Amino acid sequence: MTLTEPQIGAFLAVLSRAGGLVATAPVIGDSGVPARAKLIFVLAICAVIGPNRPDIPLGDVGGIAIIELAVGLLTGLSARFIMARAAVAGQLFGLSLGLGFANQYDPHAGESAGTIRVMITTLAGLVFLASGGLETIVQSASAGPATIGQVATLGGTLVEHGTSAFGHGLALAAPIILATLVGNVGMALISRAAPSANVFSVAMPAILILGGLALGGTSGELLGGLTNDVRDALAALTGN
Repeated sequence: MTLTEPQIGAFLAVLSRAGGLVATAPVIGDSGVPARAKLIFVLAICAVIGPNRPDIPLGDVGGIAIIELAVGLLTGLSARFIMARAAVAGQLFGLSLGLGFANQYDPHAGESAGTIRVMITTLAGLVFLASGGLETIVQSASAGPATIGQVATLGGTLVEHGTSAFGHGLALAAPIILATLVGNVGMALISRAAPSANVFSVAMPAILILGGLALGGTSGELLGGLTNDVRDALAALTGN
């Protein structure tokens, strides 16, 4: 099979869009995912979508590829910022429970992070995959030709999702924060009423137990919140 120059141009346009998506989208774009796996995924997308893309003259490929790359990058980043709500909630969980010192390497963020944050982001990633996240990335890459207007619109959407990530994460973590706040206030009152009592020796275990009970009691709401975040991320990938 011999490819014509316009067909090669179409493949390059799809390659740009898919490359931008895979570089920034949730889960597949994480730093812990091997570059070879990302490359194989991009080439697989091109092999499926490229033959169905309208032909593009090679002389026009440069400008079109830049726009396609920008749309892919911004679309993936928008979805990633939505998924960052889980990371914010997990970090707030750890800080509220007094586990800020318990850090480990987070492959999702490529940096040191709280243990609970790693657990929550991993759970969110599993929900993303179970909800068809990779399939949605392929669907996003198969969308029609990108335009400058899309780049401007996605820029505003990216800022919106980025600025609202902390608020949504705080809402997810609110039950744990409230429970630990009540526990700390209770420990302070006990210390005030009985200065001779060694409250500090039992404060951390008590807060951990109280926070653990609150986390167990609100686990359904937490999973529901993560599911809603994943749905928003999938909608951002498809432009809905």
